[in-house]
Parts: sequence; C-alpha cells; structure tokens
Amino acid sequence: MNIRHLLLIIILVIGHAGCKKDKDPEWERCTDCSLEQITGTYGGKATLKEYDEESVLINTAHSDEAYLELSSFSNNSIGISVGVVNLFNASINAGWKSGEYTISSLSDGEFLAEIWRHRDQIKIKGINKRYSELVLENDSVVLVLRSLFDFEVIKTE
Repeated sequence: MNIRHLLLIIILVIGHAGCKKDKDPEWERCTDCSLEQITGTYGGKATLKEYDEESVLINTAHSDEAYLELSSFSNNSIGISVGVVNLFNASINAGWKSGEYTISSLSDGEFLAEIWRHRDQIKIKGINKRYSELVLENDSVVLVLRSLFDFEVIKTE
C-alpha cells in the first residue's frame, strides 16, 4: 500500500466520522410552547456577578442550585421567582402571549429569558440585571449596574 492510498483512507475515515449526525436534535427555541407547558418549577445553574458603584466587577459566584418558579395568572401574565437560596432572589411579573419564546420585564431591574425545548423537556435561559441610582454633582441621576444574574434551568415539575 502506497502513501496515497493510506492518505485517502485516513481522509475518508476522518470525513466519515465528521458526518455523524446526533440521533437527538439539540435544544431549539420553543416557538409554540403554551403557558401551561412552561409553568412549573425549574432547577439548574447560575452565575451572579456583583459590581461596585462604578460598575466595576467586585465578586463572582457560581452555583448549581439555581431555581426558577413560573406561575400563571388569569390575565395572561406570569409571575417569576428566580435565584439561588441565600445568594440572590428576584420576583418578576411579565406579560405572556402564546407563541412567544422570550419572557421580558423591567420589574426588579431588567429580566430577559428564552424558552428552549428538547423533546419533552423545557429549559429557560436568561439574565436578571439590577441597577442602583447614582446622583451626580449636577443633580442628574444615572443608573449603575449593581448585579447580573445569569441562569440556565430545566423544568423539574
């Protein structure tokens, strides 16, 4: 067997290995999830970044014990409680329309989350930013980022 044949076999083997398809599709945005499908209790991981009064990062904490509880109300709104026990908690109210794959709200800072699905599993990935007001010498007020809570949770019940 000459070098050309050996190289051809190696290329074919590598090329074939790269063509393998996963039997299970990856997570995809859930564009048709109903409110009933997404309400419930979630668990997963999170990172909390805390900033000083000049928005300089002063602390980072990681946790595998993040939670999210999503409840529905009668007027097409949802209540969200997200956090890590003894580290961070936010309670958010947001509107909901069927067919949405994002949840966003300006209550309790700024909240944005995306809804993902893999088979029968639902995952929510998002962030919650909190700000504080800083009064400048000329009495103008600016918002200063104080914390960023980044989470990824999967529905458990």
